[in-house]
Amino acid sequence: MRAGHGVEHAGLRVAAVAVVGLVVVLAVGVPGLVPVPFLLVGGIYAAQLVADDAPLDAAAPAFAAGLVVGVELAYWSLDERDGAKGEPGDDLRRSAYVAGLGLAALLVAAVVLALVDAVRARGLGVDVAGAAAASLALLAVVLFARGRGPAG
Repeated sequence: MRAGHGVEHAGLRVAAVAVVGLVVVLAVGVPGLVPVPFLLVGGIYAAQLVADDAPLDAAAPAFAAGLVVGVELAYWSLDERDGAKGEPGDDLRRSAYVAGLGLAALLVAAVVLALVDAVRARGLGVDVAGAAAASLALLAVVLFARGRGPAG
C-alpha cells in the first residue's frame, strides 16, 4: 500500500471517475478531453506519494511512461473512429511510434529521477518545483510528438 487508508479510498473513487470519464470521452469522441482522466490518475499518484512522504519513487518513470502510452492509445482509438484507410503497415508504424514514445518517456523520467536523487535538495518548494518541471517536460514531449507523429 502506497498511502494511508483514507487516501487509498479516495484514490479508488477518483480512479473509477477517471475510467468512466475516459470511456465517455472515447464514446463521445472529444479529443480535447482525452488528457483529463489521465491527469486525474496522475493526481491520485501524486497524492499517494505526498501522503506516503517517500523521498523518491523508483516506479515513477514506469508510471510516466504508462500515462504517455495510455494517452497515445486513447488518441489512436479516436483516430480509428474516422474509418479512414491508411497505407499497408500504418498500424505497425504507429505501434512502433507509440512504443518508442513510451520508451522515451521512461528514459526522460528516469533521467529526471536520477538528477533529483543526485541533487537531494530538501523542502516542499523544491519538490513541487521539480515535479512541475518534470511534468512540463513530459507534456512538451507529448505535445511535440502529437504534432510530429504518424497521424499528425
